Amino acid sequence: MTDWIVAPTIPARFARELLAQLRLDATTHDALLQRCGLSREMLHDGHRLAPLTYRALSRLAVGASHDEAFGFFARPVPLGSFAQLLRLLVHLPTLADALEEAARFYQLFDGARPWQLEKDLNSARLVLVPRTTAQADSTLWPHMLLLALWHSASWLTGQTLPLRQIVLPEHLATFAPQSRFLFGHQPRCGTRALLELPVASLRAPILRRPEEVARFTRHLLPTLIAQAPAPHLETQLRSLLCAAEPFASLSEIAAAQALGLSRQTLARKLASLGTSFLGIREDLRRDLACAQLARGSMSVADLAHLLGYSEPSAFQRAFKQWTGLAPGAYRGGRRSSRAD
Repeated sequence: MTDWIVAPTIPARFARELLAQLRLDATTHDALLQRCGLSREMLHDGHRLAPLTYRALSRLAVGASHDEAFGFFARPVPLGSFAQLLRLLVHLPTLADALEEAARFYQLFDGARPWQLEKDLNSARLVLVPRTTAQADSTLWPHMLLLALWHSASWLTGQTLPLRQIVLPEHLATFAPQSRFLFGHQPRCGTRALLELPVASLRAPILRRPEEVARFTRHLLPTLIAQAPAPHLETQLRSLLCAAEPFASLSEIAAAQALGLSRQTLARKLASLGTSFLGIREDLRRDLACAQLARGSMSVADLAHLLGYSEPSAFQRAFKQWTGLAPGAYRGGRRSSRAD
Protein backbone atom coordinates (compact mmCIF):
# COMPACT_ATOMS: atom_id res chain seq x y z
CA MET A 1 0.00 0.00 0.00
CA THR A 2 1.28 3.47 -0.92
CA ASP A 3 0.47 6.44 1.28
CA TRP A 4 0.69 9.35 -1.15
CA ILE A 5 1.92 12.74 0.02
CA VAL A 6 0.05 15.23 -2.16
CA ALA A 7 1.29 18.82 -2.23
CA PRO A 8 -1.53 21.31 -2.97
CA THR A 9 -0.92 23.21 -6.20
CA ILE A 10 -1.22 26.93 -6.95
CA PRO A 11 -3.21 28.39 -9.87
CA ALA A 12 -0.86 29.51 -12.64
CA ARG A 13 -2.82 32.77 -12.76
CA PHE A 14 -0.89 33.99 -9.71
CA ALA A 15 2.42 33.60 -11.54
CA ARG A 16 1.05 35.10 -14.75
CA GLU A 17 -0.18 38.20 -12.91
CA LEU A 18 3.13 38.56 -11.12
CA LEU A 19 5.19 38.53 -14.31
CA ALA A 20 2.76 40.78 -16.20
CA GLN A 21 2.64 43.40 -13.45
CA LEU A 22 6.44 43.57 -13.16
CA ARG A 23 6.58 44.44 -16.90
CA LEU A 24 9.77 42.49 -17.51
CA ASP A 25 11.21 42.58 -21.02
CA ALA A 26 10.62 39.47 -23.13
CA THR A 27 14.19 38.19 -22.77
CA THR A 28 14.16 38.40 -18.98
CA HIS A 29 10.61 37.00 -18.81
CA ASP A 30 11.52 33.90 -20.84
CA ALA A 31 14.83 33.44 -19.01
CA LEU A 32 13.01 33.33 -15.66
CA LEU A 33 10.53 30.78 -16.96
CA GLN A 34 13.32 28.62 -18.35
CA ARG A 35 15.21 28.67 -15.03
CA CYS A 36 12.04 27.42 -13.31
CA GLY A 37 11.33 24.76 -15.94
CA LEU A 38 8.23 26.54 -17.20
CA SER A 39 6.90 27.60 -20.59
CA ARG A 40 4.53 30.43 -21.48
CA GLU A 41 1.79 27.85 -22.11
CA MET A 42 2.07 26.69 -18.49
CA LEU A 43 0.93 30.12 -17.26
CA HIS A 44 -2.44 29.83 -19.02
CA ASP A 45 -5.63 29.27 -17.06
CA GLY A 46 -6.04 25.64 -16.08
CA HIS A 47 -2.39 25.01 -15.35
CA ARG A 48 -1.26 24.77 -11.75
CA LEU A 49 2.22 25.13 -10.22
CA ALA A 50 3.94 23.31 -7.41
CA PRO A 51 4.61 25.63 -4.43
CA LEU A 52 8.39 25.26 -4.84
CA THR A 53 8.17 26.33 -8.49
CA TYR A 54 6.03 29.35 -7.67
CA ARG A 55 8.35 30.33 -4.83
CA ALA A 56 11.42 30.14 -7.06
CA LEU A 57 9.73 32.15 -9.82
CA SER A 58 8.60 34.83 -7.35
CA ARG A 59 12.07 35.25 -5.88
CA LEU A 60 13.72 35.44 -9.30
CA ALA A 61 11.12 37.90 -10.64
CA VAL A 62 11.39 40.24 -7.66
CA GLY A 63 15.17 40.08 -7.87
CA ALA A 64 15.17 40.86 -11.60
CA SER A 65 12.76 43.79 -11.21
CA HIS A 66 14.22 45.12 -7.94
CA ASP A 67 10.67 45.69 -6.72
CA GLU A 68 9.35 44.04 -3.56
CA ALA A 69 5.79 45.22 -4.28
CA PHE A 70 5.50 43.17 -7.51
CA GLY A 71 5.04 46.33 -9.61
CA PHE A 72 1.69 47.24 -8.03
CA PHE A 73 2.83 50.59 -6.56
CA ALA A 74 3.51 53.75 -8.53
CA ARG A 75 7.21 53.47 -7.72
CA PRO A 76 9.31 50.34 -7.15
CA VAL A 77 9.91 49.32 -3.54
CA PRO A 78 13.68 48.63 -3.40
CA LEU A 79 14.92 45.26 -2.24
CA GLY A 80 15.47 45.21 1.52
CA SER A 81 12.84 47.88 2.25
CA PHE A 82 10.49 45.48 4.04
CA ALA A 83 13.27 44.23 6.31
CA GLN A 84 14.30 47.78 7.13
CA LEU A 85 10.68 48.67 7.91
CA LEU A 86 10.43 45.76 10.36
CA ARG A 87 13.61 46.89 12.11
CA LEU A 88 11.84 50.19 12.77
CA LEU A 89 8.50 48.65 13.75
CA VAL A 90 9.98 46.45 16.49
CA HIS A 91 10.70 49.61 18.50
CA LEU A 92 7.02 50.67 18.58
CA PRO A 93 4.83 49.90 21.60
CA THR A 94 1.74 48.21 20.11
CA LEU A 95 0.47 46.50 16.99
CA ALA A 96 -1.81 49.44 16.20
CA ASP A 97 1.22 51.74 16.09
CA ALA A 98 3.07 49.30 13.83
CA LEU A 99 0.19 48.97 11.35
CA GLU A 100 -0.24 52.75 11.09
CA GLU A 101 3.48 53.33 10.62
CA ALA A 102 3.71 50.62 7.95
CA ALA A 103 0.81 52.20 6.01
CA ARG A 104 2.59 55.58 6.10
CA PHE A 105 5.81 53.93 4.94
CA TYR A 106 4.24 52.41 1.82
CA GLN A 107 2.41 55.64 1.08
CA LEU A 108 5.83 56.97 0.07
CA PHE A 109 5.83 54.57 -2.90
CA ASP A 110 2.20 54.84 -4.01
CA GLY A 111 1.02 58.31 -3.01
CA ALA A 112 -1.72 56.82 -0.82
CA ARG A 113 -1.97 54.33 2.01
CA PRO A 114 -2.54 50.80 0.68
CA TRP A 115 -4.77 49.94 3.66
CA GLN A 116 -6.85 51.63 6.32
CA LEU A 117 -7.35 50.54 9.91
CA GLU A 118 -10.98 50.61 11.03
CA LYS A 119 -12.22 49.60 14.47
CA ASP A 120 -15.27 49.51 16.69
CA LEU A 121 -15.89 48.16 20.21
CA ASN A 122 -15.27 44.56 19.23
CA SER A 123 -13.46 44.33 15.90
CA ALA A 124 -10.51 45.76 14.02
CA ARG A 125 -10.48 45.66 10.22
CA LEU A 126 -7.53 46.08 7.87
CA VAL A 127 -9.24 47.28 4.69
CA LEU A 128 -7.32 47.42 1.41
CA VAL A 129 -7.68 50.67 -0.52
CA PRO A 130 -6.91 50.01 -4.21
CA ARG A 131 -5.61 53.06 -6.02
CA THR A 132 -5.40 51.61 -9.53
CA THR A 133 -7.40 49.26 -11.71
CA ALA A 134 -4.52 46.79 -11.57
CA GLN A 135 -4.76 46.64 -7.78
CA ALA A 136 -8.56 46.42 -7.79
CA ASP A 137 -8.81 43.71 -10.46
CA SER A 138 -5.88 41.58 -9.33
CA THR A 139 -6.18 38.09 -7.89
CA LEU A 140 -2.61 38.05 -6.59
CA TRP A 141 -2.49 41.46 -4.91
CA PRO A 142 -5.24 41.19 -2.27
CA HIS A 143 -4.15 37.69 -1.33
CA MET A 144 -0.48 38.59 -0.92
CA LEU A 145 -1.08 41.90 0.85
CA LEU A 146 -3.62 40.57 3.34
CA LEU A 147 -1.51 37.48 4.01
CA ALA A 148 1.61 39.61 4.51
CA LEU A 149 -0.25 41.86 6.96
CA TRP A 150 -1.60 38.91 8.95
CA HIS A 151 1.67 36.98 9.13
CA SER A 152 3.75 40.08 9.87
CA ALA A 153 1.37 41.24 12.59
CA SER A 154 1.40 37.77 14.12
CA TRP A 155 5.20 37.70 14.06
CA LEU A 156 5.54 41.16 15.62
CA THR A 157 3.28 40.20 18.53
CA GLY A 158 4.63 36.67 18.97
CA GLN A 159 1.24 34.98 18.48
CA THR A 160 -0.96 33.79 15.65
CA LEU A 161 -3.61 36.49 15.59
CA PRO A 162 -7.14 35.06 15.37
CA LEU A 163 -8.94 35.90 12.14
CA ARG A 164 -12.62 36.63 12.58
CA GLN A 165 -13.27 36.84 8.87
CA ILE A 166 -11.64 37.32 5.49
CA VAL A 167 -13.51 39.33 2.87
CA LEU A 168 -12.42 39.37 -0.77
CA PRO A 169 -13.87 41.21 -3.79
CA GLU A 170 -16.78 39.57 -5.59
CA HIS A 171 -14.73 38.80 -8.69
CA LEU A 172 -12.56 36.42 -6.62
CA ALA A 173 -15.46 34.15 -5.65
CA THR A 174 -14.11 31.35 -7.85
CA PHE A 175 -10.84 31.47 -5.90
CA ALA A 176 -12.54 30.75 -2.56
CA PRO A 177 -10.94 27.26 -2.22
CA GLN A 178 -7.46 28.72 -2.79
CA SER A 179 -8.16 31.54 -0.34
CA ARG A 180 -9.35 29.08 2.25
CA PHE A 181 -6.18 27.05 1.75
CA LEU A 182 -3.97 30.10 2.37
CA PHE A 183 -5.86 31.69 5.27
CA GLY A 184 -7.32 28.59 6.90
CA HIS A 185 -10.74 30.30 6.85
CA GLN A 186 -13.57 30.27 4.35
CA PRO A 187 -13.58 33.76 2.79
CA ARG A 188 -16.66 35.89 2.32
CA CYS A 189 -17.15 38.00 -0.80
CA GLY A 190 -18.03 41.69 -0.58
CA THR A 191 -17.30 45.10 -2.02
CA ARG A 192 -13.99 45.49 -0.15
CA ALA A 193 -11.00 43.27 0.61
CA LEU A 194 -10.25 43.09 4.32
CA LEU A 195 -9.31 40.93 7.25
CA GLU A 196 -10.98 41.30 10.62
CA LEU A 197 -9.34 40.73 14.00
CA PRO A 198 -10.50 41.15 17.60
CA VAL A 199 -9.99 44.79 18.53
CA ALA A 200 -7.92 43.65 21.51
CA SER A 201 -5.25 42.50 19.03
CA LEU A 202 -4.40 46.16 18.33
CA ARG A 203 -3.26 46.57 21.92
CA ALA A 204 -0.86 43.62 21.72
CA PRO A 205 2.72 44.69 22.53
CA ILE A 206 5.52 44.31 19.99
CA LEU A 207 7.78 41.51 21.24
CA ARG A 208 10.37 41.06 18.51
CA ARG A 209 13.95 42.34 18.32
CA PRO A 210 15.86 43.75 15.32
CA GLU A 211 18.17 40.73 15.12
CA GLU A 212 15.15 38.46 14.48
CA VAL A 213 14.10 40.30 11.32
CA ALA A 214 16.42 38.56 8.86
CA ARG A 215 15.14 35.09 9.64
CA PHE A 216 11.49 36.16 9.38
CA THR A 217 11.91 37.91 6.04
CA ARG A 218 13.85 34.95 4.66
CA HIS A 219 10.93 32.61 5.39
CA LEU A 220 8.04 34.98 4.65
CA LEU A 221 7.43 34.00 1.01
CA PRO A 222 7.23 30.25 1.76
CA THR A 223 4.87 31.10 4.62
CA LEU A 224 2.59 33.19 2.39
CA ILE A 225 2.02 30.36 -0.09
CA ALA A 226 1.92 27.52 2.45
CA GLN A 227 -1.28 25.95 3.68
CA ALA A 228 -2.61 27.48 6.85
CA PRO A 229 -2.99 24.97 9.70
CA ALA A 230 -5.92 22.77 8.72
CA PRO A 231 -8.53 21.65 11.25
CA HIS A 232 -7.81 18.22 12.74
CA LEU A 233 -10.83 16.61 11.09
CA GLU A 234 -9.80 17.77 7.63
CA THR A 235 -6.24 16.55 8.19
CA GLN A 236 -7.52 13.14 9.27
CA LEU A 237 -9.80 12.88 6.24
CA ARG A 238 -7.03 13.81 3.81
CA SER A 239 -4.79 11.15 5.34
CA LEU A 240 -7.51 8.49 4.97
CA LEU A 241 -8.10 9.38 1.33
CA CYS A 242 -4.37 9.42 0.52
CA ALA A 243 -3.97 5.93 2.02
CA ALA A 244 -6.89 4.44 0.08
CA GLU A 245 -6.39 2.16 -2.92
CA PRO A 246 -7.25 3.22 -5.55
CA PHE A 247 -6.18 6.70 -4.49
CA ALA A 248 -8.92 8.72 -2.74
CA SER A 249 -11.46 5.98 -3.55
CA LEU A 250 -12.89 5.82 -0.02
CA SER A 251 -16.63 6.52 0.06
CA GLU A 252 -18.08 9.19 2.30
CA ILE A 253 -19.82 6.54 4.41
CA ALA A 254 -16.61 4.52 4.84
CA ALA A 255 -14.62 7.66 5.69
CA ALA A 256 -17.19 8.70 8.28
CA GLN A 257 -17.09 5.24 9.87
CA ALA A 258 -13.28 5.33 10.02
CA LEU A 259 -13.52 8.69 11.80
CA GLY A 260 -16.15 7.41 14.23
CA LEU A 261 -18.88 9.65 12.80
CA SER A 262 -22.11 9.27 10.91
CA ARG A 263 -22.13 10.46 7.31
CA GLN A 264 -24.50 13.29 8.23
CA THR A 265 -22.26 14.43 11.11
CA LEU A 266 -19.16 14.36 8.90
CA ALA A 267 -20.94 16.42 6.23
CA ARG A 268 -22.16 18.92 8.82
CA LYS A 269 -18.72 19.33 10.41
CA LEU A 270 -17.03 19.79 7.03
CA ALA A 271 -19.67 22.32 5.97
CA SER A 272 -18.94 24.34 9.12
CA LEU A 273 -15.30 24.45 7.95
CA GLY A 274 -16.35 25.71 4.52
CA THR A 275 -15.61 22.49 2.65
CA SER A 276 -17.07 19.08 1.80
CA PHE A 277 -16.04 15.46 1.40
CA LEU A 278 -16.31 15.60 -2.39
CA GLY A 279 -14.41 18.91 -2.50
CA ILE A 280 -11.47 17.51 -0.52
CA ARG A 281 -11.43 14.28 -2.53
CA GLU A 282 -11.48 16.09 -5.88
CA ASP A 283 -8.75 18.51 -4.81
CA LEU A 284 -6.51 15.58 -3.86
CA ARG A 285 -7.15 13.81 -7.14
CA ARG A 286 -6.53 16.99 -9.14
CA ASP A 287 -3.26 17.81 -7.38
CA LEU A 288 -1.90 14.27 -7.69
CA ALA A 289 -2.87 14.15 -11.37
CA CYS A 290 -1.17 17.50 -12.04
CA ALA A 291 1.98 16.34 -10.27
CA GLN A 292 2.16 13.05 -12.17
CA LEU A 293 1.50 14.70 -15.53
CA ALA A 294 4.21 17.27 -14.79
CA ARG A 295 6.70 14.47 -14.13
CA GLY A 296 5.67 12.77 -17.37
CA SER A 297 6.47 9.30 -15.98
CA MET A 298 2.93 7.87 -16.07
CA SER A 299 0.58 7.31 -18.99
CA VAL A 300 -2.95 8.68 -18.94
CA ALA A 301 -4.29 5.12 -18.71
CA ASP A 302 -2.08 4.30 -15.71
CA LEU A 303 -3.01 7.57 -14.04
CA ALA A 304 -6.70 6.84 -14.56
CA HIS A 305 -6.19 3.45 -12.92
CA LEU A 306 -4.26 4.99 -10.01
CA LEU A 307 -7.12 7.40 -9.35
CA GLY A 308 -9.78 4.69 -9.54
CA TYR A 309 -11.43 5.57 -12.83
CA SER A 310 -12.89 2.65 -14.75
CA GLU A 311 -11.87 4.10 -18.12
CA PRO A 312 -9.24 6.64 -19.20
CA SER A 313 -12.02 8.65 -20.85
CA ALA A 314 -13.70 9.13 -17.44
CA PHE A 315 -10.45 10.48 -16.01
CA GLN A 316 -9.98 12.75 -19.02
CA ARG A 317 -13.44 14.25 -18.50
CA ALA A 318 -12.76 14.79 -14.80
CA PHE A 319 -9.38 16.40 -15.45
CA LYS A 320 -10.89 18.80 -17.96
CA GLN A 321 -13.50 19.80 -15.36
CA TRP A 322 -10.69 20.47 -12.84
CA THR A 323 -8.37 22.46 -15.10
CA GLY A 324 -10.19 23.27 -18.33
CA LEU A 325 -7.55 21.26 -20.22
CA ALA A 326 -7.24 17.70 -21.47
CA PRO A 327 -4.45 15.67 -19.79
CA GLY A 328 -2.49 15.53 -23.03
CA ALA A 329 -2.63 19.29 -23.52
CA TYR A 330 -1.64 19.86 -19.90
CA ARG A 331 1.35 17.54 -20.18
CA GLY A 332 2.21 19.00 -23.59
CA GLY A 333 3.05 22.35 -21.99
CA ARG A 334 5.53 20.59 -19.71
CA ARG A 335 7.14 18.82 -22.63
CA SER A 336 7.61 22.06 -24.54
CA SER A 337 9.27 23.66 -21.51
CA ARG A 338 11.72 20.75 -21.19
CA ALA A 339 12.46 20.95 -24.91
CA ASP A 340 13.24 24.66 -24.52
